[in-house]
Amino acid sequence: MSIRLRLPKGAFSRQVATLTTGTAVGQLIVVAVMPLLTRLYTPDDLGVFGLFSSFLGVAAVATCLRLEWGVASTADENEAADLLALCLIVCPVASLALAAILAGLIGTDVVSFGLLPMWTVPLALVALVATGAFTALRYWHVGRREFRDVSAAAVAQGAGRAGASVAFGAASAGWPGLLLGDLVGRLLGIGRLWRGARPVLRERWSGGTRPVLGERLRRAWRYPFVVLPSSLLDALAAALPLPVIATLFGTSAAGQFALVWRAASVPAALIGASVADVFHAHATSARAQGGPAVRNLLLRTASRLALLATVIYVPACLAAPIVFRWIFGHEWRVAGWLMLLLLPMWWTSAIVSPVSRLLVVMNRPAWKFAFDAAFLVGPIVAMYFLRDRGRETAVLAYGLAATLAYILYAVLLFAASGSDGLAGRKLA
Repeated sequence: MSIRLRLPKGAFSRQVATLTTGTAVGQLIVVAVMPLLTRLYTPDDLGVFGLFSSFLGVAAVATCLRLEWGVASTADENEAADLLALCLIVCPVASLALAAILAGLIGTDVVSFGLLPMWTVPLALVALVATGAFTALRYWHVGRREFRDVSAAAVAQGAGRAGASVAFGAASAGWPGLLLGDLVGRLLGIGRLWRGARPVLRERWSGGTRPVLGERLRRAWRYPFVVLPSSLLDALAAALPLPVIATLFGTSAAGQFALVWRAASVPAALIGASVADVFHAHATSARAQGGPAVRNLLLRTASRLALLATVIYVPACLAAPIVFRWIFGHEWRVAGWLMLLLLPMWWTSAIVSPVSRLLVVMNRPAWKFAFDAAFLVGPIVAMYFLRDRGRETAVLAYGLAATLAYILYAVLLFAASGSDGLAGRKLA
């Protein structure tokens, strides 16, 4: 069974709007409670919880071995169902191994992870299984363009995370309250997505197709062996600054940075994730059509994202040094200046990240290693060597180096969009 390739006029914008609506509601709930959270939790609380979040941000990428991208990338529904089944089988096993890695990081106190107690390891296991299952099911619905279900699940997660975090904070739970609130959010929304995928999985497996899964995994080798390492490097580059800052400048500084990352990630989650999912589906269709369709889609999407990034990030970052202390409280005033210093990075990331899956769609995932190397090494090295000049200077150096890495990424995406001879090839 093939997924329809023809794109109705205006479908991209409508589908982005559908996803953005649900994501917006979920994110607005989180935004609404952030000023309350910064009064219920201290910078040190957010810094310690940030260590846990940093680990999950990297480890969650590996829970399904990146097979979930194949679920959305294939135009064949049976193949998508098989890959989804593989994701749900692999996820618990991979999560167990990843939780063991966290135990090792805590035991050896690598980049301040020794601040986390060992009881966070089983909670990390539950969070990773929930995240992997949710992500795989999300991509299933994205591939079938059932964006309303994805949107509703995003609302459930946002509401659960915000409500639980406030409740635990009001009970003076300290940073464990942030951890438990995050876990509640990750668990919500899975049931709705599972109910949508279950009938197809049941029908597919009722015909005795389980032996096909081994063949699907063999054909999808590029996801765990090419896409996964690249994605892990990308996630590590995004997560590493916080534990490095905690090591160089203390947990309070890490908490300030974590607040900046949370605040700046709201527009990215609101617009970027929604555009990325819809772009992924449409890029797959455009690739099948051949010709200049992919490059036109890339340029059109990037131009819209540039406008949105300018409208959102420029005024927000310029106002941050003034409004942060008023919104979040006096002890968070430093975070406002950090937000401004990172403006170039936020702006370029908002344009490039949502269209980054094009390398997978165009069967060029290995190209991303060039960006991964620049994004992982350059910013951290810049921050480390300027550490003696103070926290603000080190963070500015980090942001400028990351901006250069995103510019390199944009060049790679543009080159991939004009690749020839890809229409008949499949990644999986």
